[in-house]
Amino acid sequence: LIKSISVDASFFTTDNLEQLYIVVDDELSKYSGNGILLHTYSNKILGNISLVDASNPLRLLLFYRDFVQIIFLDKTLSAIGGNILLENLEFEQAILTCTSNDNGFWLYDTQNFQLIRLDQNLKTTHNSGPINQLLGVEILPNYLIEYNNFVYLNDPAMGILVFDIYGTYYKTIPLKGLASFQIIGDNLFYFSNNTLNSHHLKTLEASTIDLPDTGTVSVRIEKRKLFLLKENSLDIYSINY
Repeated sequence: LIKSISVDASFFTTDNLEQLYIVVDDELSKYSGNGILLHTYSNKILGNISLVDASNPLRLLLFYRDFVQIIFLDKTLSAIGGNILLENLEFEQAILTCTSNDNGFWLYDTQNFQLIRLDQNLKTTHNSGPINQLLGVEILPNYLIEYNNFVYLNDPAMGILVFDIYGTYYKTIPLKGLASFQIIGDNLFYFSNNTLNSHHLKTLEASTIDLPDTGTVSVRIEKRKLFLLKENSLDIYSINY
């Protein structure tokens, strides 16, 4: 154990520099990998933060689902440009967003059941077409991330739907019931039954990492750091694996 941060967090995320981002309602706090507070950000007008994508630590994406707005922040948690009002772009029913390459972003629009990518000029560059028609079922996704030229859209009932960088459906990874996950290299990590599980995307080999304590709500791993969110704290561990 490196440090235990006393906090009643809504959720948290990390970046590939081992930096930690904790959300408590409308406030985002950034910590070093050793648990030192670096910066904070809050926008009282937009209310609670729905998600944070720290895939690019120099350009964080914050999504406010209630107001269907996106804000990008730099490494000091200062706003980059103005708010992006998805309602003005006719995506008022967007429920998920994530960072994309070249300063773009993806969103999932429940009105048209589509994954849609917009560039930094807010122009649509790619879309998946209606996923409900493509798969023959309606999906209820809860998590979205782009990694290494693939887009991963999680539906707890179906598994993880994988699309290429152009929004073309590729396959479904049959891991069900997930709230979130991480992809590092060829390994997909997810938390289940107080265990951090690893699923190799190519060989399909599965492995587990036992966690040091019970009562964990969610987990992330970055290089040699393990981050465990509990009811009243966030614990940072060094690990060997």
